[in-house]
Amino acid sequence: MRLRFTFLVLAVVLLSTAVFAQTVVKFGVSPIGISPRDSLKSNTDIYTVAASGLKNVGIGSKMYFQASLIGKKFGTAVTYTITRKPSGSTAAVGAVKHIKNDSTQVASFVPDKAGAYELTVTDGAYTTTVTFNAAKYLGYKNTVVNGVDTKLSCKTCHSTIVTSYEKTRHAVANDEKLDGIGAPTYKASCVSCHSTGYDASATAKNDGFDDFSFTFPTVLAAGNAAKAYKDFPDAMMRSNIQCESCHGPASAHMGATTDKRIDVTYDPAPCAVCHDSGTRHIFPEQWDASLHSGATSYPSGAGRESCVRCHTGAGFSQYSRGIPSTDPYFDVSYSAITCAGCHNPHDATNTRQLRKITAEIYTVNTVDVTKPTYVAVQGAGIGTMCINCHQSRAEANASVAATSISSRFGPHYGPQGDMLLSSNMLELGGIKLLKTGHLGATADACVRCHMYSANALTGTTVNQWGGHSFSMSKFKKDANGDYVIGPDHRRVKAEDNMDACAQCHGATFGGSFSDAKFFMSGKGDHDNDGVVEGLQEEVWGMINKIMKELGKIPGSTFSTGYGQYDATGKFIAFPVPKTTWTKTQLQAYWNANTAHNDKSGGIHNPKYIITALKGAMSVLGIPVGISEEENGSIPTTYSLQQNYPNPFNPSTTIKFSIPKAGNVKLTVYDILGKEVSTLVNNFLNAGEYNFQFNASNLASGIYLYRLESTNFVKTNKMLLMK
Repeated sequence: MRLRFTFLVLAVVLLSTAVFAQTVVKFGVSPIGISPRDSLKSNTDIYTVAASGLKNVGIGSKMYFQASLIGKKFGTAVTYTITRKPSGSTAAVGAVKHIKNDSTQVASFVPDKAGAYELTVTDGAYTTTVTFNAAKYLGYKNTVVNGVDTKLSCKTCHSTIVTSYEKTRHAVANDEKLDGIGAPTYKASCVSCHSTGYDASATAKNDGFDDFSFTFPTVLAAGNAAKAYKDFPDAMMRSNIQCESCHGPASAHMGATTDKRIDVTYDPAPCAVCHDSGTRHIFPEQWDASLHSGATSYPSGAGRESCVRCHTGAGFSQYSRGIPSTDPYFDVSYSAITCAGCHNPHDATNTRQLRKITAEIYTVNTVDVTKPTYVAVQGAGIGTMCINCHQSRAEANASVAATSISSRFGPHYGPQGDMLLSSNMLELGGIKLLKTGHLGATADACVRCHMYSANALTGTTVNQWGGHSFSMSKFKKDANGDYVIGPDHRRVKAEDNMDACAQCHGATFGGSFSDAKFFMSGKGDHDNDGVVEGLQEEVWGMINKIMKELGKIPGSTFSTGYGQYDATGKFIAFPVPKTTWTKTQLQAYWNANTAHNDKSGGIHNPKYIITALKGAMSVLGIPVGISEEENGSIPTTYSLQQNYPNPFNPSTTIKFSIPKAGNVKLTVYDILGKEVSTLVNNFLNAGEYNFQFNASNLASGIYLYRLESTNFVKTNKMLLMK
């Protein structure tokens, strides 16, 4: 899907509603942003230049308007009319093009005079309008003569915000580079994004940086900026990334906000005009692939003010600034979690201008469940910011002890922070909760892995993982560029970013997360089904067993849109907790539901999740497997047995025995000796092991599997028949 920043259009600017033949039709139009990268992607679409998506733009800057008619298709006589424009304007709507379907169109427009405009779109009985403005750039700095301000500017009315902004990197983005500070590759072509109002289009005459005389220095060195302010004062008044870069030109503003004489938005499009260009600027292209860029659960009904804290960019901004939901200007409107939601463009107090790098999280209070303990997060670095939202939002024991249990019982959908911090799961069945040291090994927690960026590019192609995609995987797309959705209603993975794991683990995990196996006391079969699978499959297996057992409770009802799929793809609906459940049943559900909503399949904290799920299985009477040495069954010789079944399609089980603890490697090769899979490469205790090999992505033929351990090497053949 191309990065066109249209997510707000349908949710926010559907201004007109009509009822026709019992169908609600919504009709809206609004400017949309186009990044430089997207303007170059195709020679056949309507996008020829980048656009900010603001409703306040420079005179002569091209705009794109998206009209969306929801509930019916556009007719054959859709009209676009400029129903209001400044005196002397001859501007008219340009090209119009359908995009994606017959209910969405995009039209281009270039305002030619300063002032307010109104675009009206009509399709038969349906009409919608949008007002916007064109103006000139001023530069934000006051002109001071003999100690007196002689020029109104942003600082005249917004001194506190501007003073804070002046400490950000944007405020010196051009000046420092001209002086040779942190700019080994800075050149004249960079100035367009390091200045204000720069628009090289022939029609754009709006007093932007490029409309004034300026000569780029031949050598970057200290004193260049000061000299430029003296030699080229008009251009340098627009030097750096100033207020008008994000809010639009201010010549008509001067305190007036009607007719969009200034614009304020959380839309990422103004950022993308510069941050999505070439191979050095890829953040918005990555963000477009993230789940943050799309619709999360829409906050509605009672209590929605507390929902927007994490479900919208504006909501998180308000929360981070301590604005109460009772504030009359509290914004509850829908928006995605965008750049300005996480980063404060006006404040450089925190690293990378992040809004809030502190957080609190619930921990289990075993002394008094009526007093849930909410403590400050420690040791997560700047990843602490993520934990503000990625947490349970409820304390385990207090939830279980509640007098009334609703269908929403459990952690609040995103408990990844709890998992990483080994917090808020219940110790059950006498099985001690253990933890894996992922938190201590990652300086910035979530950021270290989910924003790993060393492999962000393949040539000039932006890989949709790591960075601001926050994703550990690439996902498959269809011929239209849309993500392929699997039977579990989630995007289908194409490839996992194992390089992020290799930072600490080296290349021992195999080619995907599903290959990663995890052993405790020599045991890798955690769901006790007789087969050692990848950690994720083992965790899913444990969750499924717990939910199946809870589903046997008399009178159980099941959630039809929420649950887990087993290894065969069969859906296992989750039972809905009820007040009639016992405390033990609610405790087991809490642990299983927390592990499910963590979505990592145990990778965030393997020992913690496995021991919590084992405890849940134990209290429900589900057999919990123990390792072979605990069972007293230690083999006396090395052996590698013939796989079963053989021939197979697409899966088979490989069984081997080792009499002594040591490093063990089990590898599968094709008939030419090329390695196709590493099933295990770990230190194993003595015992018998079963490993499942899935060849669904391989062609039919003979394959070899080789076991290597201390003083033992053996290779067997197996036959894949499809």
